[in-house]
Amino acid sequence: MKGMLKGTMMLGLLLGLAGCATTIGKDFNQSAVQGFVPHQTTMDQVIAALGQPQERETESDGTTRLHYQVIVSKSSVGDYVPFAPVKANTSDKDSYLYFDRNGKYLRAENIQSNQ
Repeated sequence: MKGMLKGTMMLGLLLGLAGCATTIGKDFNQSAVQGFVPHQTTMDQVIAALGQPQERETESDGTTRLHYQVIVSKSSVGDYVPFAPVKANTSDKDSYLYFDRNGKYLRAENIQSNQ
């Protein structure tokens, strides 16, 4: 009986860990970037559409770069079982948006990966 209880507890622990996920950053709608019009869309409009950026950098020439990023890492039961093959389940979404000194959108660099 004691062995059955211990096995049930271990199974419950493994199932609980199986659904764990870690998120860094705040999710944003990367596809909305396609709707931004160079030299027309303002930085305020971009922030209204995507939320506050994770990072903002202003260069000496007055141009600004906003960085949006979210990383989601999900674990599986195999991550906690010795000698089980490790399978990474991580997704990373980055957008770098560039603005001129007047706060008008210039261009974006979008990066998305699933590992």
